[in-house]
Amino acid sequence: MHGFDGAASRGLGRLSSLAMALFLATGCPGEEDPRPTPASAVTVQGRVTYDFVPATYSPVTGSGTLAFEQTVVKPVRGAVVRVLQDSIVLATATTDEAGNYQVSYTPGASGQLLLAVLARTLTPAIQVEDNTDQDALWALTQGLSATDETVNPHATHGWTGTGYTATSRLAAPFAILDSMYTASRAFLAVRPVTLPPLKVSWSPNNVPQEGDPARGFITTSRFSARENKIYILGKAGVDTDEFDSHVIVHEWSHFFEQSLSRADNPGGTHGAGDVLDPRVAFGEGYGNALASMLLPESIYADTAWLGPGGTLSASGFDAETEPSPTDDPHPGSFSERSIQRLLHDLYDSGTSEAHDRVTVDLGTIHDVLVGPQKTTEAMTTIGSFVAGLKEQPGVDTAAVDALLAHYEIGPITTPWGDGDSKLSGMYTPVSLLPYAGSINLDGGYEFNTWQQNRYFVFSGSGDRVTVSATSDDDVGIAVYHKGARVADADEKLSGTETFDFHAQTGSRYVVVLTGFKSSPGRYPVSLSITSP
Repeated sequence: MHGFDGAASRGLGRLSSLAMALFLATGCPGEEDPRPTPASAVTVQGRVTYDFVPATYSPVTGSGTLAFEQTVVKPVRGAVVRVLQDSIVLATATTDEAGNYQVSYTPGASGQLLLAVLARTLTPAIQVEDNTDQDALWALTQGLSATDETVNPHATHGWTGTGYTATSRLAAPFAILDSMYTASRAFLAVRPVTLPPLKVSWSPNNVPQEGDPARGFITTSRFSARENKIYILGKAGVDTDEFDSHVIVHEWSHFFEQSLSRADNPGGTHGAGDVLDPRVAFGEGYGNALASMLLPESIYADTAWLGPGGTLSASGFDAETEPSPTDDPHPGSFSERSIQRLLHDLYDSGTSEAHDRVTVDLGTIHDVLVGPQKTTEAMTTIGSFVAGLKEQPGVDTAAVDALLAHYEIGPITTPWGDGDSKLSGMYTPVSLLPYAGSINLDGGYEFNTWQQNRYFVFSGSGDRVTVSATSDDDVGIAVYHKGARVADADEKLSGTETFDFHAQTGSRYVVVLTGFKSSPGRYPVSLSITSP
């Protein structure tokens, strides 16, 4: 456990776990200082900034990097600033949109004075912690003189040209915080949004491996719905995402979806060219599109160190313009590339594109996400989004249909995808119980693809319902009501999976059948839905 690095010499550091406990990062104003104090207060003011390194990617060359030579100094906006003396909080303030702050305090007769800029904002409530150090709160710290003074803390990126100097790598948590602040404030500017508190875990030890997050094994930069937390990669020479703003906002968009809208997305690996389960295609395409809308920048860049020598490079795409040759070989409702470009086209002006004659503002997109998308009885796909969008005042449905056609999606009329035969074909309506049927799934694909999923829809009558799926291969079943998982079964590698539940009268339920066969080839599954 370490303390305030460099505090005594007016250096920069971060808060240790002990300091985090003393700070009570939930917002405790601190303890009263019992010692005699001078009669008058002193004021410290200044501007807080950080190094921002652009993550670049060229769709033409298919390459990119972190452009350290293009580093710009940005303000730390909305951050909490505190004055401490021997770990006692004397005063608190926040930085403005330019990074400026002013705080007055009355120092005690003795004891070390410290200015701390927390990687934490209040509106919205976001804080960046070190998951490998007992969730210590990242902060800049600098010693004070107990006199009126100007102090301008600056968080450096720490890059030397060949690697990072660990003690100078201080900009990362503030870059992450600022990207999420940008995304949040964009929605706050158009609607009275109330976002729940968000914790973000970043560490220079975070690597793309599965395991214990407390040791830095976070799998990838990701949003954890179970923890309502975002993890960000940070291991130099492996994968660092702190300056990959699109990656940051993409993960924030999943937090927004989980908190205020709805996400039926089952997760899993995905990429360009995949024919995905339409829940995944929408969720990931939405995340990409929202990042491009809110930053705003249509070129998505994700940097990493590649190869044994650790060459810094980037992958990415243009969320606005499809390249040639295409990165979307299977366009439509099951393609995240189609969904991201469709959503981006809905939002932008589209003046230079013949297929794009519709512009939907961010407020309307918000209203769809927190309204019909959240409450739909169908699964959350492009179908539920478009059906909800067409209900909004002032939306030109004919222009929306023209845009859908460009991405080889039919003129969707209902949340169930009616109008797009491929999407509506995901759903099998079950009008009467008992139901018994057989369907073929395709093995050799990931569990989150179109080939391995089908939906079955029925209405409850107030009785218990039994759902069973039988196959020689591994399958799972789950039943949902407006996105809430009611029951599921996925315990066997073959044979019959079954569950029963009480189905409320008039409520519509969706049974999702998912296959997990890893070897290629079609395989049959029998499904039954019965009620006494």
